[in-house]
Amino acid sequence: MNQIRNFAIIAHVDHGKSTLADRLLEITGVVAPGKHAEQLLDRNPISRERGITIKLAPVRMEYKIKNHDAGSSVNNPPIILNLIDTPGHVDFSYEVDRTLACVEGVVLLVDATQGIQAQTIANAHKAVEKNLVIIPVINKIDLINAQVEVVKRQLVDFLGVNASEIFSISAKTGAGVSDLLGKIVDRIPPPRIGSDDPARALIFDSYYDAHRGVIAFVRLFQGRLKSGKRTRLCISGREFVVQETGVFSPELRPSAGLAAGEIGYIVTNLKDIHQVRVGDTVVDAGSGATALPGYRQIKPMVFASIFPTDTADYLNLKIALDKLALNDSSLQFNPISSQALGAGFRVGFLGLLHADVVRERLEREFNLSLVLTPPQVEYERVGALFHEPIVKVMIVTPNRSLGAVMQLCESYRGRFITMDNKNQITLTYELPLSEMISDFYDQLKSVSSGYASLDWELVRYQPVKADKLELLLNQEPVEEFSEIVVQERVFAKANHLVKKIRTIIPRQQYEVRIQARYRGKIIASERITPFRKNVLVKSGKVLGAGDVGRKRKLLERQKEGKKRLKMVGRVEIPKDAFLRLFHQKD
Repeated sequence: MNQIRNFAIIAHVDHGKSTLADRLLEITGVVAPGKHAEQLLDRNPISRERGITIKLAPVRMEYKIKNHDAGSSVNNPPIILNLIDTPGHVDFSYEVDRTLACVEGVVLLVDATQGIQAQTIANAHKAVEKNLVIIPVINKIDLINAQVEVVKRQLVDFLGVNASEIFSISAKTGAGVSDLLGKIVDRIPPPRIGSDDPARALIFDSYYDAHRGVIAFVRLFQGRLKSGKRTRLCISGREFVVQETGVFSPELRPSAGLAAGEIGYIVTNLKDIHQVRVGDTVVDAGSGATALPGYRQIKPMVFASIFPTDTADYLNLKIALDKLALNDSSLQFNPISSQALGAGFRVGFLGLLHADVVRERLEREFNLSLVLTPPQVEYERVGALFHEPIVKVMIVTPNRSLGAVMQLCESYRGRFITMDNKNQITLTYELPLSEMISDFYDQLKSVSSGYASLDWELVRYQPVKADKLELLLNQEPVEEFSEIVVQERVFAKANHLVKKIRTIIPRQQYEVRIQARYRGKIIASERITPFRKNVLVKSGKVLGAGDVGRKRKLLERQKEGKKRLKMVGRVEIPKDAFLRLFHQKD
């Protein structure tokens, strides 16, 4: 066990975690330099295209320490390095939390051009709470606009470390990475081992294999796991026999077993990934061992409806969602039906990035054309009262943008909590989640010229004056356009909605009235005028001025016909209208 080091790389989005992992894999000989794809551990093409990690990735490396005298590593046993590359985006913060429960130390990576940002702080706090060794590292020192000394002072103030303890590297060129690897071996302690029996292993990720069922990624804290052993999942209570154990190199490599302190995988042969939850504990089936602390069930934060533009693709969409859910246990969906859009699904996501990634995967990997309604939060209803989710938002912003950022938070119903003013300003606000998932992030980037960053977490549900805002077309409610809206936003929302709907619904042969109804009252209204034929023209000739009675008779007949048509006809909303409504920018 003294030869094992378990560590993770944590950072804000796009600070170079996966690139640093590439250099570590090359130095330890797992892959040859120049012989592999960049960001090797990011297997998803969307991750590589966007340059962000959206799924954690473990890998096992071996590193031999050279003797200082002889300059040789022949007589030294290899150090086993278990690295977990973590996502940086807030949507996947629970994955980061469970990853940090599996390691003894972290490399805290900070971009030399951007400095400490919101998720840097949030992830560092998680590491401190778990008493992990933190190795601060400044990355991208090769860039022209790198501010190494400024960022170093930020880290000294934030972590309370000496400047000599901070490493400066370029993950892209490899400068300083070898020294960092030596420090990881020196500073991060070997695993703390529990008793030999029974086995207890924490699940920090899983995915589904069509032939072998769910494959769980685990860190073993005590005991041993090997193939043929009967085990139990503490939270779900499901029992299974381990089919295979192994390690990541980075492909799955079978082994004779996993011992305490090791990170690896187990093949469960279970067919439902929702039974193997992230944060659950694997124990011996016959033991009374309890779950490791820290487990919580992942709950979707935002919801959206997905419909195929071609109704014949409904079954294909269901199959596609089933397949995605096999490898993403946080994805939840239920079938729904819409008069305008047909059959579809109500889908729960961890956040806006998660929703965008799922949509892109559905369209790209399964060749689907989709209508995705705007994401909404889910309100809890207790009797006649609605309760809305409240999140604690941490914003890191330069001093020059402080006033604009605070004004922005106030305008989005934010409540000021604290402010920390050191090298950069850290603001803490409480905001309704419904406000944050609108255009808050875009506005934050705008008022701060792109320099501000944020991190958030759900803190509670609180009562709010809210109700359902319904959209009516000729007094018929259209569910697709209806949503729960708080009272202070309802008039602006209703007027904006009816004006937008007026521009996308085609004219009919009869008048179309667009109305917004809130708590039984019409609070906004628009009108689409009908097509009108000039009935006073017959065979190209206009009726004479003296034939007033005949003119009135023709006009009254036309009016009655349109009235009957309005009574029996329904306003048809073409699907491209929904596409224009949901995908256009306000």
